[in-house]
Amino acid sequence: MEHNNIASGMPKQNFYSNFLSFRWVKKSVAIEVISSLLILLFVYAALSKLRDYETFKSQLVKSPYISNMADFIAWSIPSGELTISILLAFKQTRLIGLYSSFFLMLVFTGYIYAMLHFSYFVPCSCGGVLSQMSWNQHFIFNIAFSVLSLLGIILTLKGNPPKAR
Repeated sequence: MEHNNIASGMPKQNFYSNFLSFRWVKKSVAIEVISSLLILLFVYAALSKLRDYETFKSQLVKSPYISNMADFIAWSIPSGELTISILLAFKQTRLIGLYSSFFLMLVFTGYIYAMLHFSYFVPCSCGGVLSQMSWNQHFIFNIAFSVLSLLGIILTLKGNPPKAR
């Protein structure tokens, strides 16, 4: 016989369904984990690009869609990644950082999609471990981090609804 929850009139859920639905994870912990993963990703990616700056820039020059903007992109992407990491590190600016992460990951994902489906040449401008992934693996990886960013936004907004003006 199940016990009813007096407040809601709903049957009390069992331990396993609560555990598997991740209801035991506090929103604040989930937001911290998501932010930390994004910080690790962006700091690692930025430092890899800066460490091998000339290689990164030369790969951008070879790209069929962005070769004309390679100089600008070569310094703006790593600096943007580091800026987003700083925004994610502080609770006061985290939501802006999550929106920025989501936008940047969508741009990267869109670029990879375009390269995979419409390009005659696919140079790799990523550094470190990310350069070891195939383009399809990188595409899936970027989708996963886009979803993480979006989840972070949703959880943050649920915890702090927008204030009426």
